[in-house]
Amino acid sequence: MKKKVLIVEDNDKLRTTIATLLEDHFDISEAADGREGVDKARLNRPDLILSDIMMPETNGYELVDELKGNKSTSHIPIVLLTALSEDEKRIEGYNFGADDYIVKPFKFDVLLSRINNLLKTRDDLKRIYDKASPIHHEFGVKDPMLSHMEALLVNHFKFRNFSIPEIAELMNMTPSKLEREVKRLTGMTPIKYLNDFRLTKAKHMLTKGDLSIFEVSYALGFKSMSYFGKAYKEKFGIAPSKTSEI
Repeated sequence: MKKKVLIVEDNDKLRTTIATLLEDHFDISEAADGREGVDKARLNRPDLILSDIMMPETNGYELVDELKGNKSTSHIPIVLLTALSEDEKRIEGYNFGADDYIVKPFKFDVLLSRINNLLKTRDDLKRIYDKASPIHHEFGVKDPMLSHMEALLVNHFKFRNFSIPEIAELMNMTPSKLEREVKRLTGMTPIKYLNDFRLTKAKHMLTKGDLSIFEVSYALGFKSMSYFGKAYKEKFGIAPSKTSEI
């Protein structure tokens, strides 16, 4: 089944051209301005959105901000299309939560490659964390942004020496934007969410019984056994040593 791509562009000729180029690869829908784009995104839940920035009614930045601020659409990758090439404009788009940024005019093969890479990254993260992350089953959360944050904790920081500003930078977000989004999705601060993720992972590892408490604590980057034991008991109501007995 083809992935669904929504094209939001007020220039009718350009929108039609992009749609014609992509229609062999994706299931295409179109919107002639930002407000129509927001409405169609909420209704049809596309897999990816291509949006111009300078549009009437609702511009591209406002579209990104509105869709990323809504739980039902926050996971959708958004690529901004614009004739503006200044770095500050590019940064502004990322700060609103855009996933990528392409300057017009662009080559079709570059556009297609960027779309495919974004879609593959989202699919890979979802597949990895659907299988491997017990926290999702506990919280009922499968948001790609949270999966991305967890992936950075695991693969980039190896559970240690991580900071929220560093994670935010790697996600092309400001720390305040990251905190706002994580709180909206989970009710927690990013540091609390990631610590809960580590503790849930610890419980999973201890239940399997292959590693000692010290080995689990060390593997997950806890700085001291006493802190690990206290945090674990606060979350699960039992000491780590009692987990394997459940």
